[in-house]
Amino acid sequence: MAKYSESVIEEIKSKLSIVEIVSNYLTLNRKGDRFWGLCPFHNEKTPSFSVLPDRGFYHCFGCGKSGSMFDFIMEMEHLTFPESVKYLAEKCGISIEEETPADKIRRTEIETLRDLYAKISASFHYILFESSSADNARNYLAGRKISVEMQKKFYLGYAPDDPDWLYRFLSSKHYSDAILAKSGLFGKNNPRYPLFRNRVIFPIRDWQGHCVAFGGRDLSGESQAKYINTPETVLYRKREIVYGMYESLPALKKESSCILCEGYFDVIAMHQAGMTTAMAPLGTAFTAEQGKLVRRYAGKTYTLFDSDNAGQAATKKALVTCESLGMENHVILLEGAKDPAEIVEKQGNEALSNACKQSRSGFDHLVHSALNMYDIKKPKGKLSVFNEVKPYLDAVDSEIVKQGYMRILADFLQSDEATLLKEYQTGTGGRPSVVTRDNRKVQDSSVDTSLNAWKRSVDLYALLTLMNNRELFPAYRGKLHIGDLINEQAVELYAVLEDATREGIGAADEVILDMIQDNRLKQLVAMSFQTKEFKIQPEDILNESVYRVSIRKLESERKHVENLIRLAETDGTVAIDLSNLLLEKKSLDEEIAKMRKPEHV
Repeated sequence: MAKYSESVIEEIKSKLSIVEIVSNYLTLNRKGDRFWGLCPFHNEKTPSFSVLPDRGFYHCFGCGKSGSMFDFIMEMEHLTFPESVKYLAEKCGISIEEETPADKIRRTEIETLRDLYAKISASFHYILFESSSADNARNYLAGRKISVEMQKKFYLGYAPDDPDWLYRFLSSKHYSDAILAKSGLFGKNNPRYPLFRNRVIFPIRDWQGHCVAFGGRDLSGESQAKYINTPETVLYRKREIVYGMYESLPALKKESSCILCEGYFDVIAMHQAGMTTAMAPLGTAFTAEQGKLVRRYAGKTYTLFDSDNAGQAATKKALVTCESLGMENHVILLEGAKDPAEIVEKQGNEALSNACKQSRSGFDHLVHSALNMYDIKKPKGKLSVFNEVKPYLDAVDSEIVKQGYMRILADFLQSDEATLLKEYQTGTGGRPSVVTRDNRKVQDSSVDTSLNAWKRSVDLYALLTLMNNRELFPAYRGKLHIGDLINEQAVELYAVLEDATREGIGAADEVILDMIQDNRLKQLVAMSFQTKEFKIQPEDILNESVYRVSIRKLESERKHVENLIRLAETDGTVAIDLSNLLLEKKSLDEEIAKMRKPEHV
């Protein structure tokens, strides 16, 4: 199998959503947290083909087909997995190469840093709630009227003032100086001096919930920088991360709209006031990469940046970005305060909720803002207003909508619409927006992917749990042996996990799926990736499975011994030591009795 760099696969997934890919072949409609359409793999009149955007998988409840966007392209374009990776990489302009030794080193580095960030995030959070050294941080948050519920929801933390604590702590966890130097948590000139001291910590999580960076708010009053963030690392590129998106996902899936704020406290204040789709681009500017990520779940955005000049400039850019991505865009008109956090702090949650009820469309906001900036009684003033709005008009994909905006703008400027259109067309190039749709059908191949299918076998259930929680496999490969499994599908999955562990593969679901040779089994695993069942207390499931497989093995051995005893007692010609068999049976009886704890009886 061609081993592509998993960073390439992850980059493809970050730039393309499965909804975008599938929409090129069939019409999808959102219902709840899924998109639905007519299955391209079998004939049907009622949509049973579903796409789950947050997991990146599809499943047809009619024919049982399941998979990722790579599997979908494999089916629709009749490609192999490597060919589908190449196809999608070319689609989003990514250079693709097979995994090299350097790629493998980088992937290991990423996995190590993810583990490091998870540990330190949990430690910062624990210190905030449990350590006396965080009294000032708790008092500060209370003064900002940030509830304990929100502190826990956003996993806020505190970085102690002790300059040696962080290095000591991470060294005790056996992280090397080399990996600490790449973590972004220490000074460039002093590799043991922490970036964050005496600061409230805001973990920055990607849309999947992994902590990839931190923001910190100074509490000393002595730092020149009130807020600082970790620098970009192999884990963190700020133009691709939206703060608060992970915390917003449950509401985002229901409402299909989001609110773009400016800072950490603004996002938290909005959530606290009940507006739980609030999130913030890191660095104010809302990038196209962030927009594509948000667009997976939201077709509509409400912008609520600060009322100062920088905030208004960022609002203009965000509106253009949203319009260029085909997202309906609005601006919330916040009255009586600079930002949401200020309203919560001074007036409370209800005041913020009431203050956010007024909004207007992105186009209307840009026009009104420009009219307040320039004197349209003068020709150059009219031109200035037009130039303020022009980038937004450039982003509009529909000529009908664009002409409607031109008509509205002409009325405001008291200008002739034809003259305005001529001004716009001068030096303006067209933007192709052709989307081809291929509705080819492929042969139906039904498979049984019901929940009951995998619950019928303890072996299969355990291996599907490990497939969904592959980081646990090294811990359980010594407890659950392949020779003790009796389900053939479970044996194949165990072999896949063993190969993946030895070859250093494991981060991307798509790569693991491609390693499974049996198509029916591949469908079953793909379906399991779309459920939450295997993510809820997986260690409890695996411990129970280890217990049941161990009991089954001992009972099988005991039955074999009992058969030998019966044979020795009935056939005196067979040379079998009956006394040793009886001792062995007694030992097995005792071991089984010892294992049968009350909770398992």
